[in-house]
Amino acid sequence: MTIDERALAQLPLFARFGDDDLREIAPRVRERAFSSGQTIVLEGEPCRAVYFVVRGVVRSYRLSREGREQVLAYLGPGGLFNLVSVLDGEPAMVSVGGVTEGMLYAVPCDHFRWIVREYHQAALAVTERLASDVRRLSDMVEDLALHTVRVRLARFLLTQAEHPQPPSFQWTQAEIAAHIGTVREMVGRTLRTFAADGLIRQEQGRIIVKDRERLEREAAGV
Repeated sequence: MTIDERALAQLPLFARFGDDDLREIAPRVRERAFSSGQTIVLEGEPCRAVYFVVRGVVRSYRLSREGREQVLAYLGPGGLFNLVSVLDGEPAMVSVGGVTEGMLYAVPCDHFRWIVREYHQAALAVTERLASDVRRLSDMVEDLALHTVRVRLARFLLTQAEHPQPPSFQWTQAEIAAHIGTVREMVGRTLRTFAADGLIRQEQGRIIVKDRERLEREAAGV
């Protein structure tokens, strides 16, 4: 299904575009539905498209040789992925899969490279996005290298309290572990400790922050 310019204008990358430019770009964009658990991009596969999340949640991740998963990002509406592969023409750097069901807009690799060449506002938006990703991944590396699981989990819980995922998505201990770079057993053990200390309450699969001040001290490593 072809996308019209009004729908395309809702994506952050195209926010600076005028109506005429969007009308020229829109025919190059296609809708693609995805389901929970579906693999959308597989690490190492050839470049096919850059993808924009319109509805739902996806996650990008890498697997070690031993099969351990490290989640790099969860992306909701407005997020995009497979950008590096599109720009350098190399195989996909990460795998991306559906966390919930949803909808994507897909722009084939050659079409997206044409957009970046022809429209300076697209090139600027791509540059800003890549800079943001570098900062986020640098923070992730620092977090993994310098902080304990207890600190990382406290930070995760505080972030989720401020920016919760959609109701259709509920974190499992395995998903939390993959996100903060540990194993499910460590997450479960630390959550039980936090609950026993009165920092959180676990209720029907949800984690509720009870003592934010003390959890912030845990997140600071105090």
